Amino acid sequence: MSVCRGIKDPLAVAQQAAALQQILVSYGLSLSTSGDMAGFAAAKRKTRGLEPGPMHDHTVCEFSGERGFWTALSMADGTIVGLQAYRCDFVDINLAEWCSNYMIGVYMRRQELMVPAHAKPPEGSIAWRLRGKLVYHGELWVEKELKSRKVIELFSRLGALLAFLKWNPDAIWALTGFHMATRGYASRMGYPYIERGFLRWQWHSENVEDVEYLAVAERDFIEQTVAEARDGQSLSGGLVKHTSPLTKVPELQDF
Repeated sequence: MSVCRGIKDPLAVAQQAAALQQILVSYGLSLSTSGDMAGFAAAKRKTRGLEPGPMHDHTVCEFSGERGFWTALSMADGTIVGLQAYRCDFVDINLAEWCSNYMIGVYMRRQELMVPAHAKPPEGSIAWRLRGKLVYHGELWVEKELKSRKVIELFSRLGALLAFLKWNPDAIWALTGFHMATRGYASRMGYPYIERGFLRWQWHSENVEDVEYLAVAERDFIEQTVAEARDGQSLSGGLVKHTSPLTKVPELQDF
């Protein structure tokens, strides 16, 4: 009989999530979470005038059984200034073979054409060994006028911890473009592994780059950072330190 692997220290994960939330509160921001993906679509339309990406679109994806959730950052007046969404999939083959086929399918359900330039990722891709319970992180957006460079990092890391507590996944992964991957944003948001060219498109929908980078945080890395915080080290790169309230967030692309 196989034994399900649990989270080593769920209390420490919860405590770190609470610590990150308190830093956001100190910036005058509040966090909300919801499993209502139709509500996410409505929030994105109201806030940004955009439809959700296909991987988090409740009209083309199945989210029953608590397979998805989203988080929002709001100002004191209720104005949403940050969004991100997560979905959990059980991948019984590997991410390399599963991802492009699934993504092409959900885009087609919205009558959007995606044609890969290469059938599969390179042989050395980490995606060939990623399988099991995998959480996809997308829709990451923070209002660029927020006066702290750290907000998007705190928001992303907090969301990852919530996803880790909710689903206890083998890995959390995201797709990002050149700007986010090469300027260090993805790594500061908690993704230690960045791989260029995971997906390469000959034809693609709007807001998708020709070459997409894969960002991955595996279970062992997440638990390691939690253990470091529990043992009194800074929350992964000094995130507990506040930045000047006059510093603006640079303009960022969505994941």
